Amino acid sequence: MRSPIFLLFLLYGLTGCAPSAVSRFDTASPEHHFRRGIQSLEAGDYAAAAEAFRRAVDLDAGFARGWAGLGLAEAYMRRFEAKEQMVNRAVILAPQDPWVWAFRGRYWVATRGKRSDWLHRAEEDFLQALILDPGHERAQFYLGEAYFYGLEFEQAEARFARVMELKGKLAARSGERLAVCRQIIEAEPGSEAGRKVAVKPAITRAELAVLLALELGLAQLIEYPAPDTNQAVVPPATLTSQDVMGHWAEPWISELLQRGVLFLDPSDNFAPDAALTRVECAQALQRILIQVTRDMSLEVQYLGESPSRFTDVPSSHFAYNAMALSTDRGLIPADAGTGRFRPFDHVSGVEALLIIRRLQSDLQGYNH
Repeated sequence: MRSPIFLLFLLYGLTGCAPSAVSRFDTASPEHHFRRGIQSLEAGDYAAAAEAFRRAVDLDAGFARGWAGLGLAEAYMRRFEAKEQMVNRAVILAPQDPWVWAFRGRYWVATRGKRSDWLHRAEEDFLQALILDPGHERAQFYLGEAYFYGLEFEQAEARFARVMELKGKLAARSGERLAVCRQIIEAEPGSEAGRKVAVKPAITRAELAVLLALELGLAQLIEYPAPDTNQAVVPPATLTSQDVMGHWAEPWISELLQRGVLFLDPSDNFAPDAALTRVECAQALQRILIQVTRDMSLEVQYLGESPSRFTDVPSSHFAYNAMALSTDRGLIPADAGTGRFRPFDHVSGVEALLIIRRLQSDLQGYNH
């Protein structure tokens, strides 16, 4: 005959939500562990957050906030199996608690690659949290995050502005997000690909190819073959490499290569998934400017300049001309306070879009 305690633990094990053994020396309350979990979540230490939330439900299996936090922390660690039932369980246990609705909303955002209706689910849960507590700062902020990743930038802007009005712990982060939203809105991405790339903190060389094709309209600006430069244009038949063939962005990369905007490396690789650097972006801009304006002097305009206009790049640098040209024309600004170009820093999606808009303005009047 099995004991009731054995059957209880068997049931928990089958549901995937079994509590671990609680130390008899653990005198902290579930709420205390929950707060620790929140701190770890905000610090990005998801393993520590999961452990804290686990301790909370170990102490009280009916503690809804603990289950909500545990499901979210596990999702952030990409452990999705049976975690949805944790956040759902939290809502069932405490339907009047705005925290559990806000955490489940965050869960949908964290698992957005798993379902097509994630934004609708997240929006409903965050709004329910705000019905229960209109001043719930995290519900406002993470609803803004949901709209941001859902590419609804105007709605995201409004939510981040509201969080700043609350003047709470998330005000600074909201200010940063608000600035990005306003930059994206200013950049006006005209394609779905452009909107998706806009939210990325660092874009790849392949994504630059997509932006130049779809947002700049490179094919309309530059004819093939391009005019001669010191960088000879490679015939289309040779523009293949193992790391480009079959890549999702192959058509746009091929277009970029055919028009001599970017090139294969000495090993005949394009490195499509490598993060784009500011110096690579400057070199691409120089080639576009030369080919569209047909002004070959742009390729040597700043050679021999002394002293260097940048505090971190000597004028002898192989790409100095491209960097100087980009800053002189206002396409890629150097740091105002330090004069640094930061050639090997990555380029964010919104930065790339703004650069493209500035380039379009610079090239007004040039048509083929």
